[in-house]
This record gives sequence, C-alpha cells and structure tokens, in this order.
Amino acid sequence: MSKGSIRQGIRKLRMSRSTLVPVSMGSPWVFRDGLTNPKCGAFVELTDDNGRVVAWGLGDDGPISIRVLGRQKAPDVTISELLKERISMADEIRVRMVPPETNCWRAIHGAGDGLPGLVVDRYGSLAVLRVYSKGWERHLEAVVEAIASLPWVASVLRRYGVNRVDGRKGADLLYGAEVPHTLVVKEEGMKLLVRPYVGQKTGLFLDQREHRSLVRRFAADRDVANLFAYNGGFSIAAALGGATRVTTVDIAPDAIDDAREIFRLNGLDPNRHGFEVADVFEWTPANPVDLLIVDPPALTRGARSDGAARSAYKRLHNALAPYVTRNGLLATASCSARLPLAQWRLAVHEGIQKHGDWSWHWCSIEPPDHPTAVGHKEGHYLKFGILRRR
Repeated sequence: MSKGSIRQGIRKLRMSRSTLVPVSMGSPWVFRDGLTNPKCGAFVELTDDNGRVVAWGLGDDGPISIRVLGRQKAPDVTISELLKERISMADEIRVRMVPPETNCWRAIHGAGDGLPGLVVDRYGSLAVLRVYSKGWERHLEAVVEAIASLPWVASVLRRYGVNRVDGRKGADLLYGAEVPHTLVVKEEGMKLLVRPYVGQKTGLFLDQREHRSLVRRFAADRDVANLFAYNGGFSIAAALGGATRVTTVDIAPDAIDDAREIFRLNGLDPNRHGFEVADVFEWTPANPVDLLIVDPPALTRGARSDGAARSAYKRLHNALAPYVTRNGLLATASCSARLPLAQWRLAVHEGIQKHGDWSWHWCSIEPPDHPTAVGHKEGHYLKFGILRRR
C-alpha cells in the first residue's frame, strides 16, 4: 500500500475519443479498447488529445482497464485519506436514508459512492466487504482501515467469490472481533437471519428492503406464494402483513430451513404456512393465489443479447401469470443488468397479456442505499413492479 500522495509518480494516459465521451458524462468505467494498459492498482490521470486531464482513476486487470475515481486531476492526498473521506460521507447519508428499527443496509455501493469496485454491507456491528476490482487489492489495508473507522463497525469480514479478483469461496475476518456464522438483524422491526460466511451475496438481498415493505402493506388477507424465495424475506414480510397463508418455494433446502427459522424468530408458527424445496420452473401451485411474488436470479448473463434476456422474462411471466387470481397481485422483480427497465416492463407485458387484463400499481428501481453514478447506465440493475389482474 502506498503511503505517499496519490499524485506522486502518477502516470498520464491518453483516451481515445470514443472513451472520452462516456467518461466526461460520468461513466466510472474505461474499457481496454484504445487505451494503453495501466499497472493494476496504480493511479493514472486520463487526458484528451490536447493533453488536458479529464479524469483520474485506478488501474484494473480485466475488460475494465480503469476505475474512474474523479473527473478532475488526482488530488494531493493519500489513498487512506481519500478512502476515509468518501466512506465516512457515504455512511453519514445512509443514516438519514434507512427506516427506523433497521440495522442492515448497503453502506458502500461502488461507483455510486465514488468507489467503483468496492461494496460494503452492514449487518449490525459487522461490515462485510466484497471487492469487484483487482486494482483495490494493492490498497486493501487502507480500505479495511477506512471501514473500521466508522463508529458502528466492530468487525470487517471479506466475502470472496468474484472470480476475476479472488477466485475462491468463503470469507476471512480482516478486522475486529470474531463473527458468528449466524446473525439476526432487524429490517423495519422484522427479524431476518444472516449467514455472512456462506449466504447469498453478503448474507441477504438488502436491495429489496423497500419492496419487502411494500409486500407487507399489500399482503393482508391474501393467500401468498413466494417463488425463488431464498431464505424467505418476502415471505415473512407478507406473513407479518396479515397474509392468511404464505407458501415459500426455493430450490435450496438450507434456504427453506432458514425461512422456517425466520418465521419462528418473528413469533409466527411455520406450520401454519407452506415451505417447499422445488425448482420454480417445474413448480405449480395447487390453486391460484392472491399475491404471487417472483424474484428470480438473473436469467441471462455474460454476452447474451438483450433480446435473449427479454425472451427469458417473457417466458417466465407467461408461465406464472395464470396462477394469479382475479383481482390478485403479481409482485415481480429482475436483477439482470442486461435488461433495461423499459425492456423488462415490455417483457412482463408480453408474458402476461394472454392471461387477462392487468394494471401496473408500482414500478421502481434500486433503493437509496444503492446509489448509481450519473452517467453509469450499467449500474442500473434492479427492477420491481406490482401488477393487478383486473
């Protein structure tokens, strides 16, 4: 880790004209095309054809060559000083954003907080770090030090699983007290179970917090099915909202076991509800339901076209729409960055249109603790909607 100023020995790289436009508009990514590869982890300034500095950033190793950290000359500060300033500013605004009785949220969201390639999630006094850019490995000590300086942090755990960066599974404690393998956190008073060493993402899908709250408001007196449920966050929200019965469906037995435990943690009898280990693509309910929740994993990845992504979501909704009762609700989501909001809405429309008349009652994107940098269209990934079958 460099102890001196970021500006010391900084290298200048000239951008191609095709790269200059998105960077000047706010994109935090510079791809390798038309750019001399920098040293991974080194700081660089990016110039136009006239030698004018238009941005600075961190060298990466992969299809993204530079992670842009600012659209000006590099500041005359150490990386430790920069990280502490940006991380503390991100933390300060989060406290104003999250609802009461909540102690879990996204504390650092990459480029949206001026730190592309870094993600930190809060679970009580635990900070869970994921690194999506190999360039940050060189500065990991400073990253952990800045996270640990936040007033609520007692431990910092790093989750692995980003192939091009760490290429392994599991987690390591980087700072503080030992972390139990199971934690209980609160989300608007609702208790949720977290497994920070092995759970999906960093332990929970924190980006669905506001949408779980919506489901809780819509669920009263409804028969509910939650598909691709993971450990049942939407399920417990519906049950606490007064659903008559909730059926939780996921392909992972451990996730279903945790969903049952979450019901118990919240004082609800899991035996009054349904829990099924099943592949949703082969599952059908015994009867149509009043509220169907569909939150699949990304149905398309990599270089597959937007058209393929749209087709996948169309097929899914065509298969599931008949299982919504008349005047029932369909709560549906997508985490596929390959499918923009307008295209996703069209895919949903194409999927349900043969199954009655429908209305959109809600449509939204990422929550406020998952900010997206202006100019970073690739940063928009989450879509959520509630539709009514009239």
